[in-house]
Amino acid sequence: MTGHPAPRPGGCVLCAGADPARVTPLQRLVPAGYSRFVAATDDLVVVPTFGCFVAGYLLVVPRRHVLSFGQLDASTLTETEDLVRELTTRLTATYGLPVLGFEYGLAAAGVRRVEHAHWHLLPSTADLTGWLDERVPGRPLSSLTGLPDDRSYIAVRGQDGTMRTYQVNDAHQTHQRIRLRRAVAELEPRVDAAAWDWAGHRCIDLIRATITDMARAAEPARPTR
Repeated sequence: MTGHPAPRPGGCVLCAGADPARVTPLQRLVPAGYSRFVAATDDLVVVPTFGCFVAGYLLVVPRRHVLSFGQLDASTLTETEDLVRELTTRLTATYGLPVLGFEYGLAAAGVRRVEHAHWHLLPSTADLTGWLDERVPGRPLSSLTGLPDDRSYIAVRGQDGTMRTYQVNDAHQTHQRIRLRRAVAELEPRVDAAAWDWAGHRCIDLIRATITDMARAAEPARPTR
């Protein structure tokens, strides 16, 4: 395992976002009576993302500050897989669509706006696996415990539940970096491709819809009379 990297000066937005004691910009958008946390475990939290270009777009975020899921221990990765399966079931039941998951795992700090591991999960038919297979070397991934902890990578969980990992250039070669959100936005027919950049397209209404939709999905069914 690599060491525990320090957040950037000024603090890490996802460290703050994972802390229930912090009132974050996301929490200020949440409708009254709701939490920004869609789900939480001992090691992970789940929140909607700024740039939520479809309802149900979630981030699975480790409480520990690491650059990639590959830098987490095997127990946390198993917990992540269990949580992703549970969320996939909830998302499909709520939105009637298959669910795509992906991560761009970093090996070096100092090159991206957000440098805290986060797994994207959203209801979408976008064929990200097929798009990547045409561009970069990939291989099957049987479990998240097979992710590398010493180099950058892309990991994708396709709509059928199978996973693949892809080789990417060193994180410092920013001019060659693949932007996964942009690719998904271009592949997703419901989305304006320009909405991929969360800095300019925060999608506040869809964030609020995600919070309320997922809260209802988690409620126990009421008995019929």
